[in-house]
Amino acid sequence: MPEFLMNKKASNHHYLSATECLNLLTDQQKQQLFETKVDLEFEPDETIVKRGILADNVLYLTEGLVKLEIVNDSKPCTIGLTQAHSFIGIACCFAFNEFDFTATSLTKTNVTFIPMQLFETFIKENGEFAISLIKHMAGVSNGIFHRITSLSQKNIEGALAMMLLDFSRIYKSNIYELPVGRSGFADILGYSKESVIKTLSKYNKEGIIKVDDKKIEILNTDKLEQLSKFG
Repeated sequence: MPEFLMNKKASNHHYLSATECLNLLTDQQKQQLFETKVDLEFEPDETIVKRGILADNVLYLTEGLVKLEIVNDSKPCTIGLTQAHSFIGIACCFAFNEFDFTATSLTKTNVTFIPMQLFETFIKENGEFAISLIKHMAGVSNGIFHRITSLSQKNIEGALAMMLLDFSRIYKSNIYELPVGRSGFADILGYSKESVIKTLSKYNKEGIIKVDDKKIEILNTDKLEQLSKFG
């Protein structure tokens, strides 16, 4: 399953998942990973990684949903959502000695911390794993570019429609509960809370969705798809 599921729609190409990469480790390497990894649990809205801390681990999300943010001109910008069985921010992990992003749990979350030194040893020792990781990171980066470009070309109606459909894919259902409130939803989209509330209300009145606090039911998928493309 792709690390940034929100970007999957931007491309019809499948790229290697984090799980597929890890499956290419040898039995001995998998044993080393099992013996050295650390598993931690995070509550909703808890910081998993803070921008600026030492990048001494590779993070693998085993359960939950995580928001990734970078800072541009002192303003936080959401670059994607990471779901279970994915690396967290793998495209940024090897760029600098410090993490250049912040990762925050949106739901109850479990994360496996893999020592960076061990991960780099796997890359040096296992060529097949190394190549698969490069392909995976390229796919993730491509998805981020598509998402940012797509959102920058949309108004609030298009961006919100895209986001509602993304959550539908994440939860594999047209009925789901948003993991964030209106303010958090607005932060992810990069719009004001008032704009999000107004647009949700509009979609509700037009029968495109049904809104009950955080509960969303998509009633007209085709219309929402159209809005996500042309809004």
